[in-house]
Amino acid sequence: MQTFWKAARSAALALSCTFGATATAQAGEFSFGGKMFADVSVLSQHDRAAHTDSRATDADLKRLYLDADYAFDPAWSVHLTTDVNWLRGQQHADLWLKHLYLQRKFAGGTVLRVGVDDMPMMALVSKSYGYRYIDPIGTSLQKIDSAADWGVHLKAPLTAKLDLAVSVVSGGGYKRPTHGHRADVEAVLAWHTSKHTVLALGGYDGQLAGDNRDPARPLQHTARRLDLLAAYADDSWRLGVRYAYASNWKSLYQVQSDRVRHWSAWGSVQLAPRSRSPAATTISASAPRSRRPAWRKPPRRWRR
Repeated sequence: MQTFWKAARSAALALSCTFGATATAQAGEFSFGGKMFADVSVLSQHDRAAHTDSRATDADLKRLYLDADYAFDPAWSVHLTTDVNWLRGQQHADLWLKHLYLQRKFAGGTVLRVGVDDMPMMALVSKSYGYRYIDPIGTSLQKIDSAADWGVHLKAPLTAKLDLAVSVVSGGGYKRPTHGHRADVEAVLAWHTSKHTVLALGGYDGQLAGDNRDPARPLQHTARRLDLLAAYADDSWRLGVRYAYASNWKSLYQVQSDRVRHWSAWGSVQLAPRSRSPAATTISASAPRSRRPAWRKPPRRWRR
């Protein structure tokens, strides 16, 4: 019998740092910057039967972002962000384009971006949570949302406290630049009740870059998601909860449909004014459910 004690559970060290110029480029100027999220863990093992001990240390490069901006004038600019991910056990690092867009700013704070950019709901959750690349929330683990995608992204303030963000995208995600026979749409309405508090309602409708090119494997469903978010964030505290109800994200080509109800709650506090390692806690829960439409006869292979 073996007993394992994982020091990674209690002594994991999460590191983050920024470097370079992070300010937005002014007209006619070029700016460059970056941000890194890394994880270092220690694993200690003790075999009671063999009376042996072993110890190992390893690290993950969760994310390395390299940012570049160039502004043609106060209204027009371009932005590039590379996303590097290198986890333990991988021989080579993964490299993606997280952002690559042409931006146009309009009067009143409206911003239009064409290219690959953050999806509205994930961008709002990440801003409120702050530690998604150290400990992802459940919707990312369930794969019922996307961090960024290729398409057209519009952000517009409706009133002083009410914002609207809409993205019309390919549905394939920024790691898989492809397209299907229709565009996907995600929209988020955010109400900033105070300087530090936000309430948001969001939704997604699309087919995730699916198509009907294969007659033997036609599309059966449309992926949809409803989101509710309540979050608070100031210089010391971050508190929030997100609820998501998603349908058919894993069964686009299946007769049987699927449903997932998910909620996540998080909290963190800055232990010292200049501390870079706050105490943080995240709780997630999901309730998957499958449903077979009553008006369709199931294939014979599903019968028992």
